[in-house]
Amino acid sequence: MNKRFYFSIIVIVIQIIFAIYLNSLIPAGRPIPVHWNIRGEVDGYTTGRTSLFLFPLINCFILTLMILLPFLSVRYRKASERFDKIIPSLTNILVLFFALIHIYTLLLAAEKFALGVNLIFPLMGLMFILIGNILPKIPSNFFAGIRTPWTLSSEKVWRKTHRIGGASFILGGFMMIIVPFIWPGNPLAMIIMFVLFMIIILYPVIHSFILYKKYRDKLE
Repeated sequence: MNKRFYFSIIVIVIQIIFAIYLNSLIPAGRPIPVHWNIRGEVDGYTTGRTSLFLFPLINCFILTLMILLPFLSVRYRKASERFDKIIPSLTNILVLFFALIHIYTLLLAAEKFALGVNLIFPLMGLMFILIGNILPKIPSNFFAGIRTPWTLSSEKVWRKTHRIGGASFILGGFMMIIVPFIWPGNPLAMIIMFVLFMIIILYPVIHSFILYKKYRDKLE
């Protein structure tokens, strides 16, 4: 196993330890938030036992999938050196994000965390910024990246789309961090931010089709 995955393993272990400790501080029957709407308001809850296992299981699934990627991906061998550097980094980002979200929800339920600004959007923003920085380096594959019929059909379209995608993810990430701090608790600002964020994130998909049409004759 690639040693770069060790960070994810350590994060999962720490996540489980914190989850067990914080869960012991939450009164029996108290709901734990697990979902937020586009206004940043909690609209979904779960029980302590479900929360205790849900996020660690998600992280274990992500880690296992990425470790098995060399055996699952038909394109891994074509760029194995790049995959060995990028895939563990992507895994570490996703695992860290879900661990932080998990701990944050437990802190809220245990009433150990009380800030005027909801941290869900900033945490998501940080994740998108980190992913945006490595997105242009991800080789063509069927598991990670902007996987459209047009990017998967051409290495050139894949590269150009992921350059645009990286910039889009970073821009969207900064938006999710800044807007909640400038207009905390403003439902209209949150809705506008969400709409703009979706436009920014979905643009690379549209751009991949435009690139494919542009280079179609050369691809054929």
